[in-house]
Amino acid sequence: MNNEIDDIDKKIVNLLLFNADTTNREIATKCGIALGTVNNRINRLKKSGVIKKKTIMVDYEKLGYQIEVLIALKIKKGAFHEVAKNLASDRNIFLVIDITGDYDAEILARFHTKRQLDEFVKKLQQQPFIESTSTRLILNIYREKQIE
Repeated sequence: MNNEIDDIDKKIVNLLLFNADTTNREIATKCGIALGTVNNRINRLKKSGVIKKKTIMVDYEKLGYQIEVLIALKIKKGAFHEVAKNLASDRNIFLVIDITGDYDAEILARFHTKRQLDEFVKKLQQQPFIESTSTRLILNIYREKQIE
């Protein structure tokens, strides 16, 4: 099986990135290829792990999350996995990232109110394995860049 990703594969991925509900028939039309070819290519992209799953984009503001923040964390040496596991179970944390640089982890968190954010950050800063935090308010989120 050829694992090379060509321009047609990229176009298929980009169409699905833009709208996961795009039908294979619509993809075939937009790519100028047969429906069976689209089916085969998508199956190959799934099997090779390029397409992990199809998902949706949610407007969290419409669900009541008015505050979105990125919080960088300095974590005591050797405690990353324990901290990440605890963070991942918090209902306000939507993403936990292991990073390099001045901080050890980055989290994406969403809150309904400023008070919830304030309470969360103060609680976070009291955790024994967290040395410091840096919180940044997200003003806008733009769509993920398409592949080239």
